[in-house]
Amino acid sequence: MAKMNTKKVIIVDDEPAARSNLIEVINTFDELKVVAQVTDGKSAIKQIVTKSPDIVFLDIEMPEVNGFDVANATQHINYQLVFLTAYQHYALRAFDTNAIDYLTKPAHPELIKKSIRKILRQEMYALGQQTSSTSGNRLVLSDYNQMKIFEYDQINYIDSIGRYRRIHLTETGVKSHNTNTIISDMTLDSFSEQLPKETFYRLHRSYIINSHRILELKLQSRRHFVRLSGTDTLIPVSRSFLSILKESIKVSASSLIR
Repeated sequence: MAKMNTKKVIIVDDEPAARSNLIEVINTFDELKVVAQVTDGKSAIKQIVTKSPDIVFLDIEMPEVNGFDVANATQHINYQLVFLTAYQHYALRAFDTNAIDYLTKPAHPELIKKSIRKILRQEMYALGQQTSSTSGNRLVLSDYNQMKIFEYDQINYIDSIGRYRRIHLTETGVKSHNTNTIISDMTLDSFSEQLPKETFYRLHRSYIINSHRILELKLQSRRHFVRLSGTDTLIPVSRSFLSILKESIKVSASSLIR
């Protein structure tokens, strides 16, 4: 299993309680490491330039050199910026600096986690695009605080469950990753864009299947379903996709439908 490289984090805040709150949350992520804590803007600029962090949590209200000054002075350095402030009226100006997030203090731990996950998902997606272009047979997914790489033949099918998607693994995938399913907040549209269309079929608005796993196409209660290897779940086929599916598996409907 490939792991995401450790991301360096700098915290800039003159309030000890705010720094402690951030550190407590950051320490729950194996991918993150705090490399500096500073309490003023001048020190922040020096540390950002010296340490080239991946993420900076930056307070706005600081004496002499404020958070916007720090952001402008270090804009040539590639890092993800999260602003923290007790004042809502800074929000519009904060996003003009290309900040990825804006948290109002005191920031709730869950909101901090949400912001961190947003950053990690961005890297995950970028790596997934790079991996896809170089290997052509892998998908990168986030599993809680870890990033995992799946070979295409480890994915059986994907279904929607409310706001999330559930990736069901093949026998090979279960053996490699010690789990039957992975939960993701990626949309099915995003999966469709990343997975090869010649192998993975969006045969229903709520399902994507690995066509290499199809065992049976059947008619039941006047609706069409497919059954895949490794599961007894009957997956519905939309009427619009039925003719495409029949042609793709290169068998006549009469030989499959009972």
